[in-house]
Amino acid sequence: MMSQKELQKYAEQDYKLVDPEYIKQLERDSEKLIKFKKYSILAIFIAVIVIVVTLPLLRALLTNLLN
Repeated sequence: MMSQKELQKYAEQDYKLVDPEYIKQLERDSEKLIKFKKYSILAIFIAVIVIVVTLPLLRALLTNLLN
């Protein structure tokens, strides 16, 4: 037989799983993570483009400086 404290603890945990506010908070958090993922992919894409564009310029500058 469980003690009153253990029963109360399990009841609170079960309530959190079905609490509408808790579910709304989880939905907001997942939306934030999806936005963060989109923006991080966009930032990586832009960084790759910038690197690809600047590499030939750096190569030309270095060859001019070394000659």
